[in-house]
Amino acid sequence: MTVTVIGGMNMDLLGVPEGTLLFRDSNPGKILMRPGGVGRNIASRLKALGAQVQLLTALGSGRQAELLASYCKGEGIGLALSIQTDLPCPTYLCIHDEKGDMAAAVNDMSAMERVTPEIIAQRLDAINRSDACVVDANLPPETLEFIGLNVTCPLVADPVSAIKGQRLRPILRHLTAIKPNQLEATALTGENHAERAAEALLRAGVKNVFISMGAEGVYYASREEKGVMPAVKLPAIPLTGAGDALCAGLTLALIAGKSPRECARAGCQAAHDALLAARG
Repeated sequence: MTVTVIGGMNMDLLGVPEGTLLFRDSNPGKILMRPGGVGRNIASRLKALGAQVQLLTALGSGRQAELLASYCKGEGIGLALSIQTDLPCPTYLCIHDEKGDMAAAVNDMSAMERVTPEIIAQRLDAINRSDACVVDANLPPETLEFIGLNVTCPLVADPVSAIKGQRLRPILRHLTAIKPNQLEATALTGENHAERAAEALLRAGVKNVFISMGAEGVYYASREEKGVMPAVKLPAIPLTGAGDALCAGLTLALIAGKSPRECARAGCQAAHDALLAARG
């Protein structure tokens, strides 16, 4: 299977407190630095699951950008479609709470503004030869619209955040699948309940909806079936990257022609395996 991922790659800075997280105070704990970004994380998990992957992203400048490129090379993630920029290396700063959930985060993905419709047009033939294309909403709105109109292989989208996910509205009817979390699904639809949010996304034209609900699992829906796939149980560890692994797992299952329920199961297992691997 070959997959093109179009989206963000950045350096993750993750803060994990030793005890209960106290806001507006300095918390003893650990600070981790590792490669990240929704697009890169999805590409990494796709490669780990056996796919051939090309990542189309905007590479920043400086030592951290060089490290990110070397990480991709080491994992076998192709960067032939990516572009080099003179902007700072994209960076994601996240603080976890004592349960491992994200408490707050800030990201600088300004380099992604350089991934324009013209850049996509120059690479369109290669993208459309893929078995699937995954996009994240770090891309500029006009680029996402161009992708929606011109990419002919199955198209899967990850909203990234409640704010950035709004950029996907114009291309919902072109999506084979979307993988929001509950907050992102609510922002896209105005519905607080996963089932109602999924129905709204299906009415907008999305063919398959997978709403990640953390420890509760995944709500999946299509015109033919809907339900909840329970998450595989995990100890209290940081959950950054779980949604990206979920997206990778369900994408490969979609390519293989699996049902939405089977896709949700594959995604949950991929998330579980990725988090355990990251924990070491």
